[in-house]
Amino acid sequence: MNDIRVKNIFAAVFDKKVLDPFLAVLDPKEVKFWGTKGTAEYLRQKDFSAKSVVSGFDFDGRVKTVDRSTFIRILADRSKKRHILELSKLASQGEALQGWKAGMEPFDLIIVDLYPLDKKNFPESMDIGGQALIRAAIKNYKNVALAFDSESIKELVEHLEANQANQGQTLLAFRKTQAKKAAEFIVERTQIEADFLNEL
Repeated sequence: MNDIRVKNIFAAVFDKKVLDPFLAVLDPKEVKFWGTKGTAEYLRQKDFSAKSVVSGFDFDGRVKTVDRSTFIRILADRSKKRHILELSKLASQGEALQGWKAGMEPFDLIIVDLYPLDKKNFPESMDIGGQALIRAAIKNYKNVALAFDSESIKELVEHLEANQANQGQTLLAFRKTQAKKAAEFIVERTQIEADFLNEL
């Protein structure tokens, strides 16, 4: 599948204002957001529909965005009918996120930034859920677009503006490029974490 219209979006960002340039090119009536509590609250303040997937901060906040329903919707291959049927089945069995009434559609876009690494508070400052979300989107780049920092969000905005005639669609080549950059970002982040561990 080449062109994917951005309608269902997962957003979980540390710096909420990083979303503002992206929100400026969206029609609040055309998109729905899911994300972490703080991000969802910020999006609702901007008049967007947004639901939190976080029910609590288990283990002092260590388990927050590691949510099965979220990863199912990121990793589903929309080109495979059985994946879409499985999503519908899970929705009817109560696996859908609270308030989702039309079934559990795949996410079209993931926007995640990571908590800053703090050498003085390491490894507690490691971002586990955010990295997992990014890696899931990388794995399924054929089916979901990804932005992971201010620069990649800027590139996303430019891409959507260039494709306004196509009603806000992302193209496969763009999704692949973003996935490659995200993979390189994760490598760099992991190396920093490894360096910090060596110094402990």
